[in-house]
Amino acid sequence: MVRFLLASAVCLSLLMPLSAQLSGGLLLGISSVSIKPKTFIYKDELGKDAVSFGFKKANYGYHFGGFLRYQAKSFFIQPEVVFNSNTTTFTYKVLQAPFNSDSLLTERYQRLDIPILLGIKVGILRIGAGPVAHIFINNKSELRDIKGYDDKFKSATFGYQIGIGFDIQRISFDLRHEGNFTHFGDHIIIDNHTFDFDKGESRLMATLGFKF
Repeated sequence: MVRFLLASAVCLSLLMPLSAQLSGGLLLGISSVSIKPKTFIYKDELGKDAVSFGFKKANYGYHFGGFLRYQAKSFFIQPEVVFNSNTTTFTYKVLQAPFNSDSLLTERYQRLDIPILLGIKVGILRIGAGPVAHIFINNKSELRDIKGYDDKFKSATFGYQIGIGFDIQRISFDLRHEGNFTHFGDHIIIDNHTFDFDKGESRLMATLGFKF
């Protein structure tokens, strides 16, 4: 799928007129993650509540990277390569005496995002949308302190981005919504239980760009 996205960007760029303008630059921004809070309770072999596990909050993340923009008249295509880091917090409670406990555990994960946006530019205003591929890089998780914990991040997941942008000379500003097709939390496994907190993680992204 990633190869398909990159090939699509190359093919579309080749179809652009020779008079198309090519520009590029650097990106830096922050994002907020939206996930529906949910708590799971699973029972022991006797059918009694043993452990409560839930999603508490998602902290602001950051991203940085680069972009290329091919523009012909009012139409543009903009492939990007962006490093993205986010942190989330979970609750973990042992419900049975004498081991009762209540913990807040954090998880930080990093991905390489590859969006390809198609859109229209009128004056300083841009409107664009397109697919995005997420390539898993690494995660650091306090959930590993839980007995019976395992995680299985997919090497690649996919979603979409849609948003508006403004260009003022060499400075650009973008505000985008990102949706994902993969359930958040399906990488978390505790005692063979998988936790799907939401149909899909969504993000609101604010990005500042500097064109060369």
